[in-house]
Amino acid sequence: MRLGRFARYAWGVLGLNLGVILWGAFVRATGSGAGCGSHWPLCNGDVVPRTAQVETLIEFAHRATSGIALLAVVGLFLWARREYDPGHRVRAGATSSLLFIVIEALLGAGLVLFELVADNDTALRAFSMVAHLLNTFVLVTVLAITAWWASGGPPIDLRARPSRAVGLGVALTALAFVGATGAIAALGDTLYPSASLGDGLRDSFSSESHPLIQLRKYHPLAAVLVGIYVVALGRYLTRATLSSPVRILAAMATGLYVSQLLAGTVNIVLLAPVWLQLIHLLLADLLWIAVVLLAATSLASTSIERSEPIGPRLIVKS
Repeated sequence: MRLGRFARYAWGVLGLNLGVILWGAFVRATGSGAGCGSHWPLCNGDVVPRTAQVETLIEFAHRATSGIALLAVVGLFLWARREYDPGHRVRAGATSSLLFIVIEALLGAGLVLFELVADNDTALRAFSMVAHLLNTFVLVTVLAITAWWASGGPPIDLRARPSRAVGLGVALTALAFVGATGAIAALGDTLYPSASLGDGLRDSFSSESHPLIQLRKYHPLAAVLVGIYVVALGRYLTRATLSSPVRILAAMATGLYVSQLLAGTVNIVLLAPVWLQLIHLLLADLLWIAVVLLAATSLASTSIERSEPIGPRLIVKS
C-alpha cells in the first residue's frame, strides 16, 4: 500500500519522538539532567549555552530536539486541519498529540525547575518520573493511532467486541505498570550503581537499602508475569481472527516481548550499562506501539472474525 504524504509525515513524527525519548533516557542515565542548571527554557541563563561541559551539551541537545519534536507535532496538527474534515478521526488524533506533547514539555520543565534531576533521590522525583513516563506512553499512543488512521486504518469500535476490548485494555494497563516499575528501577541503578551482580541482588532485598533500590526487584517479576499475559493474548487474537495485520502484529508483540525480557536479563547481569538501558527502552517503546496497533486493528470496525463465512457470499434475490 502506497502511503500519502501526510501518513508518511505522521509516521516520521512518531519516529522523531521515539528518538527524543531515547535521548531523554540518555540524559537521565548520564546524570546530565542538571546540565542547564535550574533554568528553563533557558540553559544556565542563556538561549544557547556558552560552556563546553559535556553534561550541559547533552541536556541542551535534549531540549533542542524536544523543541523540534514539538514543532513537528504542531505541523501535524495544522496539516490535519487542512487535510481532513471537522470531526474526522485523524483530526482528533492530531489534536490529542498536540495536547499530550505540551503536557510532556511541561512535565520535563517541572523536573528541571523543581531540581528533580541529577542526584535527587526523593519520592517526588520517582513519582514525577512515573508521571512523565505514563504521559509519554499516551503521547506515543495517539501519535501511532493518528499515523495508523492516516494510513487507512478504520475506526475503532469498542462496543462490537467488549470482552476483547477489556482484554487489550488490561494488557496496555499492565504494560504501563511494568514501564513504571522499570522507570523506578532505572533511576535506582543510576543513583546507586552496584559494584557487582551479587551486591545488587543483596541490596535489593536489604531493608537498609534506599527505597529506590528495594523497589527495583519488583520490575523483573512484573515483566515476566505481564509477558505471559501478552503472549497468551496474542495467541488468542491470532486464533480468533482472519486478519493478516492482527496476526502479524501479534507475532511482533510476542517477539518484541521475548527480546525485551532477554535485554532486561542481560541488563541486570551487566549492571545496567547506559547503551543497554537505551536498547531496553527502545524495545519497550516498540512493544508498546505494537500492542497499541494490535488493539486498534483487533477492535477495528472492519476486522474479520473466524466465525464469519470465508469467501464470497451467495445473495438470493426474491
